[in-house]
Amino acid sequence: MSESYSFANYIEDLRRISGETNDEDEIIRYVGPLAQRLALQKSWLQQEHYDCDSEQGFLAHLLHEEPDHTLAVFVVSWLPSRGAPPHDHGTWAVVAGVEGVERNIRYKRLDDGTCADYAELEVKSTLDAGAGELICMKTGGIHSVRNETDQITLSLHTYGKHINYTTRSQFNLETNEKKDYKVLVQ
Repeated sequence: MSESYSFANYIEDLRRISGETNDEDEIIRYVGPLAQRLALQKSWLQQEHYDCDSEQGFLAHLLHEEPDHTLAVFVVSWLPSRGAPPHDHGTWAVVAGVEGVERNIRYKRLDDGTCADYAELEVKSTLDAGAGELICMKTGGIHSVRNETDQITLSLHTYGKHINYTTRSQFNLETNEKKDYKVLVQ
C-alpha cells in the first residue's frame, strides 16, 4: 500500500465495484479500505475544503458525481462544536475521517415507520472517528455527527447516490418529527 493512490484511482475503483455488484454489504466491504487509503493520503485535499457554512455548521464540497447522480463523493468540513442532526442518507454511505475527530451517534428506530412525519429514535451506539477511521451505513441507517473539538474537522464521504437526490430525512429527538433533509453543497 505504499504506492500512490489518486482520486482518479478511487473513482475508477468505485465504478468497477458498483458495476460488479448491487449488494450494499459487498460495496461497503470493498469501498471502505479504499476510502481509508484515500483519506489518509490527502493528495486530493485543497485549502477551500476547509471552508464551512456558519448557518448549517458544516459544508459538503462535491468532489465527484456521475451524470445520473450516483457515486457521489464529498469532503465535508465541520465547524467546531457544530454538527448535523439525526438523519439518514437514502443510500449507502462510507465515511472516512481525514482530519480531526468527529462524534457519530447511531440511532435505532423504535416505531414501526407507518406514520410519514413521525419517528421515535433511541441511541444505539456512539463512536468518535478520527483520521482513517470508517463510519459505514446501509440505506436506512440513521446517525448524527458532531465536531466536539475546537478545530475544523474533515471527512471523506462516499455515497451510492448524491444525498440531495435521494429521499432522506432529518429527525427531531424532542418532538419525534421526521422531515425531508437537504444540505448546502458547494
